[in-house]
Amino acid sequence: MPRFLTISPTHVPGMKEYAWNKFRLGKYIAIGWLGDYDLTGMPLDRVIELIRTEAYDNEASAIDAFTKFLTLGEGDYVAVNNTNAGLFGVGMIASGYQYQKNMHDTGGENEFYSHYRKVEWKYTDYVRRREIISPGETGWKPFGTVGNLEDTVPPYIQRLLGVIPPKEPTRPPIMPEYLKGVINSIERLRSDPKHKERGHESLVEDFFATLGYEKHRDIRYRQGRIDVSLWSEENLLVVVEVKKDWNLSLYNSLEAVQQAYRYALDQGARYVVLTNGDYYAIFGRLKGLSSSSNLIGEFRLTALEEEDTDLIQRMSRVNLVNPNLGELFKYLSECFK
Repeated sequence: MPRFLTISPTHVPGMKEYAWNKFRLGKYIAIGWLGDYDLTGMPLDRVIELIRTEAYDNEASAIDAFTKFLTLGEGDYVAVNNTNAGLFGVGMIASGYQYQKNMHDTGGENEFYSHYRKVEWKYTDYVRRREIISPGETGWKPFGTVGNLEDTVPPYIQRLLGVIPPKEPTRPPIMPEYLKGVINSIERLRSDPKHKERGHESLVEDFFATLGYEKHRDIRYRQGRIDVSLWSEENLLVVVEVKKDWNLSLYNSLEAVQQAYRYALDQGARYVVLTNGDYYAIFGRLKGLSSSSNLIGEFRLTALEEEDTDLIQRMSRVNLVNPNLGELFKYLSECFK
């Protein structure tokens, strides 16, 4: 029976989609450490000795990663994960261990992986965690180079691959009364093939107006390099990057996110939002590191679930101007887990 493992495409913040595409196009997975050593035919205990000789700060992670990476067999399954947010793709191991110095570009400056396994990709569409994990199922380990090595392929992967029937359809989207006007406007704009980007900015303006922000006072256009921004008097609260693409996602707009995130760091804004007026990805800035490490959540107004409403209300004017200290400390603790 095939086993199953998850693996991250890179350790470099903000470069997961870039590194995943290297995996996908090259038809392989790879890990780092011991870049100058070809481990072909080397027993695992000798590999562990080499790791300990190098005295890596993350020695335990290196040993764990190599133990699982080297013991995978041809025919076992692997999924490339984006922390806990979703999966980039699923494939089947198609070779034994192979070595080529610096063969995998991680997206970091002069940072490469040299140890790899060939993979036959079976599923390469990005899928969010909540779209595939059924209630009661245990998902993958979100952090680290590799996850848990499981003796069987979990049901959510079998569903993606069509081995077992898909899970029961989710409940129909909800439409809170206060958002009906905005959602109806989204549908009207979608039906106009000649609409301009300004139409998306109007959707964003209307959405934040429902959350208590006043147009032309709290909601401002073209402040510096940013499309829309939210203010409380002269305090910048939120930087909003607006795109016209209806297929917008965090993973096809990393450059735009990073630009907005850098501007937020410079100006002191606590939040960054990427949106097309329907899809929203929201980032915090408490750690002051990369955008990818501070993703708070995503939602789509035309496909809302009950759990999305808490995130929406978190962005209301009253909550950002007068933050709940309990919520703030909870978020801080989440950031440093």
